[in-house]
Amino acid sequence: MNPANMEIPAQTTGVDGSVLYYGKLDSPHAVHFFLELRDRGSAHVMESLLDSVREGADAGKYVVKFHFNGAFDDTVGGSGSHRALSALGAAADAGQNAFADYLAALFKAQPFPPGYDRFAEADTLLTAADSVAGLRSADFDRKVNEGTYLQWAGKAIADFESYGVIGTPIAWYDDNDIHVFTVPDGPAVSPQDFLAELHD
Repeated sequence: MNPANMEIPAQTTGVDGSVLYYGKLDSPHAVHFFLELRDRGSAHVMESLLDSVREGADAGKYVVKFHFNGAFDDTVGGSGSHRALSALGAAADAGQNAFADYLAALFKAQPFPPGYDRFAEADTLLTAADSVAGLRSADFDRKVNEGTYLQWAGKAIADFESYGVIGTPIAWYDDNDIHVFTVPDGPAVSPQDFLAELHD
């Protein structure tokens, strides 16, 4: 049962709607990404792979499920991973394309170094949304400014640990690990190499 009065965004599935998804839930397979919005590695992997995996989901080959961590808020300090995820939930209310485009926009706007916690500021999150056609609206802006989905973001981040995943970024195809880096701590894999690992 959902916690009392917790608002849950659209395009979610799983316990308490803790997983954002792109595609159709009845697709034959699932690609899982375990990410953190303040994590540079997550940004590099999404910059390389997001467009290509969206194409596969659009074709009905699989659904893409996004799981988000908030470790940087604990280890570096701040609240940017939680607040950026809350804003991503607001984007999900505008549809899957808006959510996926905003995810890319957030990673593009990711503050660096991670200790520079600009994602804790609503203005940063709203400015990132300017690049997503049709996303900015009174409703979206209100949800970002008020942190409408902050409680949900906390639940989603807490649920991350239930998968037994340590660190980010990590990818699964169904229940199988998929490489996201060419070598540990190296460049992200190419879309072609990543997609080649997706098979029955």
